Amino acid sequence: MNTDIHDFFEKRQRLGVQPGLDRIESLLDALDHPEKKFTSIHIAGTNGKGSTGAFLQAALRANRYQVGTFTSPSLSGLTGFILHNGESISEDVFTELFQEMEPVIEEMDNQGRHPSHFEIITALAFLYFSKNVDIAIIEAGMGGRDDTTNVIQPVLSIITTVSKDHTAFLGNTITEIASHKAGIIKSRTPIITGVEGEGLIPIINEANKKRAVLYRFGMDFTIKDVQIDEFEWKNLGSRYRIKLQTIGLHQHQNASVAIQAIKVLKNRFGHLDMRISIEAIQKVMIPGRMEKIHDNPFILVDGAHNEAGMKAFIKTVRAIYPRRKVLVLFAAFKDKDIEEMQKQLADVFPNLYTTSFDHPRAAALTDYPLKGENEFVEDWQAWIEDKIKTSKVPILITGSFHFINLIRSFIDFSKKIDIDTETDDLL
Repeated sequence: MNTDIHDFFEKRQRLGVQPGLDRIESLLDALDHPEKKFTSIHIAGTNGKGSTGAFLQAALRANRYQVGTFTSPSLSGLTGFILHNGESISEDVFTELFQEMEPVIEEMDNQGRHPSHFEIITALAFLYFSKNVDIAIIEAGMGGRDDTTNVIQPVLSIITTVSKDHTAFLGNTITEIASHKAGIIKSRTPIITGVEGEGLIPIINEANKKRAVLYRFGMDFTIKDVQIDEFEWKNLGSRYRIKLQTIGLHQHQNASVAIQAIKVLKNRFGHLDMRISIEAIQKVMIPGRMEKIHDNPFILVDGAHNEAGMKAFIKTVRAIYPRRKVLVLFAAFKDKDIEEMQKQLADVFPNLYTTSFDHPRAAALTDYPLKGENEFVEDWQAWIEDKIKTSKVPILITGSFHFINLIRSFIDFSKKIDIDTETDDLL
């Protein structure tokens, strides 16, 4: 991709988070409202958005839909925010759409109304979807009510989970955060949620206010007979035995929400086949979420970037390895609740390492509060190279999705180097 475009987005990212919808609305208005030209599903939630979206995308594609996905954070650069049938759009297409938008961005800049990095990418995604897909799955970036994506009128809204994250913007209590998530609920538009407990109250209140039919996990649809990769899903009229490829007990809930979503969409569109949908959901593998990326030694990565995500990560690891020794490498953004996540890990894993990575928000050694609980790794690449050669136990890497992306890229590159070396040896 043109380096000028990369430089543009890097500089634009320094504007940081800018809540509010006025800039994105102006941007979309100048682009003739692409967000109104495609069918959409809107997903908000603290955790589970990407996984639920991946299950949904697979089911819809299996039913012969052209499916767009807007997801964040991206695990593959600028183009990775925007997927078409599960694949990132090309750099050429991204460049073409950006050039189409550039005069509008420049005009807003001249007015002192600088659209943010995320607002521009969101508008670019909507522009692409308006021309290329039948239906798009749109993940909210942060919160819901004031999130950049909350300008669409979806056929279905989903709130996966609610837990403490982005508290500086969303509030310090579950109820406050849930109220922000509930802001994606639209008038008379069905809403599905995996939220339970106190976080459910603002969602119920907002659904009643908007006269939106609400489907609740654990009440309107449930799971039982839960195993590490298998469960039974049921609602009042249906029952399915589900066996997932994804590792993680929390994925049962994400898959359950997706199955209920397909049920609701089937009522609307009529021609969705549940058998085909279930088969597709059972084949899904999700990058960066309890993902195995190396054998001998076994290396697993998971983007557990907040308290709830870390609890799910630890619960799943302990279910897989109840007694076996493992090595854990952790790195996070400094604006997250590092102390709580680090404490959760240190309480369970004696062989815990922390590190930093190349990003302005990355936590440094001084940002990790529990200095005596683990060893700090200065160079995570050298650490991984050493462990690949010497470790006899599984290696688990968790934290920021940006860090997980760096790990995945590094391991992929290392594998290619090994293959090239082996090929040279044979010649």
